[in-house]
Amino acid sequence: MNKKLVIGITYEGTVNLLQGQLEYFKSLGYQTYLLGPYSERSAKFCRDEGCEHLIVDIERDISPFEDLKTLWAIIKIFRTVKPDIINLGTPKVSLLGMIAGYVTGVEKRFYTCRGFRFEHEKGAKRKILIGMEKITAALAHKVICISNSVLQLGLAHHVFKKSKTVVINKGSSNGVNLGLFNPEIEAYAEVKAKLIKKYSLENSFVFGFLGRIVDRKGINELYEVFDKIYQTNPEVKLFLVGPFEMTQIADPALVQKIDAHPAIINYGRVLQEEAPALIMVMDVFVLPAWWEGFGNVLVQAAAMGIPVISTMGTGTIDAVSDGYNGILIPVKDEVKLEDAMRQLMTDVNLRQEYGLNGITWARNFDREVIWESMHNLYQI
Repeated sequence: MNKKLVIGITYEGTVNLLQGQLEYFKSLGYQTYLLGPYSERSAKFCRDEGCEHLIVDIERDISPFEDLKTLWAIIKIFRTVKPDIINLGTPKVSLLGMIAGYVTGVEKRFYTCRGFRFEHEKGAKRKILIGMEKITAALAHKVICISNSVLQLGLAHHVFKKSKTVVINKGSSNGVNLGLFNPEIEAYAEVKAKLIKKYSLENSFVFGFLGRIVDRKGINELYEVFDKIYQTNPEVKLFLVGPFEMTQIADPALVQKIDAHPAIINYGRVLQEEAPALIMVMDVFVLPAWWEGFGNVLVQAAAMGIPVISTMGTGTIDAVSDGYNGILIPVKDEVKLEDAMRQLMTDVNLRQEYGLNGITWARNFDREVIWESMHNLYQI
C-alpha cells in the first residue's frame, strides 16, 4: 500500500486521543506521520507508535500573524512529504492544515470534528469560530463527526452538509482500549487497595472525576453539589484526577477551595495507563460537562464497571446510555446533579446494575472497530 497518512493535532495533549491508531495504520502498510507541536509527550508518542513527527508550532487561540507563519510552515511540510491522506482534528490545525492540503493538492482530506469551541463563546468570537469551522469543512473531502450530537450541532449551524459527514459506529474518535480498561486485570486491584489505604477510604463512598479540571467540564457544579452532600454525609469523598488548567477556570478561588476541602482528594495529572486502577477506586463516576466532542472517559469508566453521571450536553449524551449504565441530567442543573448523586449513593442495587451494564455498553466503542472503519474511509 505505502500510502502516506498525516494525522494533525493542535495541542500536544491530544495524543492521548490517538493512542494505538498510528501503530495500527503502520501495521497495514501506511507511512504514518504526526503533525503538531513538539513536547516530550508527543515525541514519546511518535516513538511508541513508530511514526515520524512533523513538528510545527501552533497557537491554540486566534493569532493572525502566528497563524500565517504556521500555515506557510505546513504548506512547506506537505510539499516535502507529499501525503496521500491527511486527517486533522482540533480547530486550529484543521483550518490551517485543510488550507495547506488544498493548496498543495492532497488527494484525500479528512476533518475529524471533535466538537465545537464556539458552543460556549458569544459575540464576535463565536461568529469567527463558526466561520473557521465552515472553511475547514468546505475544504475537507469528508468530515468525521465523533458523535451524533456533534453532527446535529454542525448541521444546525450550517457548518457542513450531511452528505459530507459520517459518524463511525456509535461515535468516538479513537474508541476505547478495552484491553487496558478491563476490571479483571489483577494489578489494578492491588493499586486500588493501596490507594484505599493511603487515603483512608475504607468506610467512604467515593465520587470520582477524571479529566482536565476546567469550567466547561462542570467542575464548579460538581464542587458545589459535592460540598452540599458532604455537609450531611461526612464519610463521602471526591476523588479528582487530572490537571488544573488555570486559563480555563474563571474563578481562581475554586482551586483554593478544592485544595482546602477535607473530603476532596486532588490526585493530579496521570498517564492514560494509570487511569483504569484509579477509576476502580470510585463508586460513581461524575462528569457534569457543558459539552464534549464525545466523552471517552465516560466509556472508560463504564468499561471498568463503574456507574456514571453526566449531562445531556453535546458529546456526553452519546457516551452514556441513560437509565442503562448511568444517569444523564441537564447541563448546569445542580438540583438534578445532586438528586442523581444521592440516588446512586443510596441505591446499591442500581449501582451494581449500571456497573455491569456499563461493561456491555463499552463494547460498542472498541477502538479496533473505529480504526477499521477509518481504513475503509481512506480507501474510498
